[in-house]
Amino acid sequence: MKSKLAFMILWCAFVGWPAWSIAQNGPADDGDPRSLLLALDRQERYLQAHGGATLQVGARRIPKTRIVATIRELRRWTLSSFGTPEFEQALASRFEFLTVSSGALFTAYHTPLLAAGSESNPDFPVPILGRPADLAEKGGKVYRRQGGQQLPAPTRAQIMDGCYDVKKLAIAWTNDPVELYYAQIQGGALLTYPDGRRRTLLFAGTNGYGYVSIEPEITNQVAADKRPGGYFGIRDYLRRNPAAADRFFRLNPRYIFFKLSDEPPMGMAGMSLTAKRSIATDKRFYHAGLLAYVTYPEPSRQPDGSIVTRTVRRIVCDADSGAAIKGPDRVDVYFGEGSATDLFASGLKAKGTLSYFWLR
Repeated sequence: MKSKLAFMILWCAFVGWPAWSIAQNGPADDGDPRSLLLALDRQERYLQAHGGATLQVGARRIPKTRIVATIRELRRWTLSSFGTPEFEQALASRFEFLTVSSGALFTAYHTPLLAAGSESNPDFPVPILGRPADLAEKGGKVYRRQGGQQLPAPTRAQIMDGCYDVKKLAIAWTNDPVELYYAQIQGGALLTYPDGRRRTLLFAGTNGYGYVSIEPEITNQVAADKRPGGYFGIRDYLRRNPAAADRFFRLNPRYIFFKLSDEPPMGMAGMSLTAKRSIATDKRFYHAGLLAYVTYPEPSRQPDGSIVTRTVRRIVCDADSGAAIKGPDRVDVYFGEGSATDLFASGLKAKGTLSYFWLR
């Protein structure tokens, strides 16, 4: 009763959104403790180095000190009793949960693997571009400074057509323009070099244009008998039809620039990402550094190759943002490093519940 009363008080204080109860059986976690501990450590380090005194959760602001205390308390319970009834009892009694969306749209993203070379050659003809020095931001817009003038930033199509000297701007080269395009959407990638080295591509900026999905146009323009289906079908179609891929890519004016790093993959907020423990949300509503609790249906591949859907119930860290993640009811779940076919049984697009929580 005490827990329900506290939740109702929190509901009333949270002006602007309705509140919903946590799953009927109470909060739980179906992940593994090691990934949770790693995510908590990364979250605490981020909070110690970034942000102001409070973190935004919709219409509310929560003291950062309270979130840090929440992380430390949750770490203590994870180390002592993860996977036991006592752990779930502690979640319900020690922490306050606020469900901000009972019908959030969940999607998934990952860090792709890209074969890469340090120089352009027949094996690696596709440039990976760093941020141009002539781009500047003013009033929330990106401009190109040229000859003392402020000109509109180039679009993806203009960049593809050679408005920059790519040999001077390229930080690496790859052999897969399709995977590079989706790495830009994901916000990063892991480069694998012929000598065995691995380096991380981190987000370094954009040309300032809004993201435009090419999938609806592919569906509209490609004949039904040739139309790709599903998450992997579109990528396969683009690889088999490079001229069409070039044409469709140009429909999205947004271009992502990268920088090389030896650090693990990071989100756009500058925080290291943890597989199945990091999420991206719209930072106009939810600040990076918060702890969240999510439930959603996730397709899972079985040993016999069949796909079944199970309900995920998991503690996650809000660690990232994305151009396509807009509004209070959008959540993108980070699935880790690797190829899409290895990480995903199928594309994830499902309704679920997004909650945030902190120490009572």
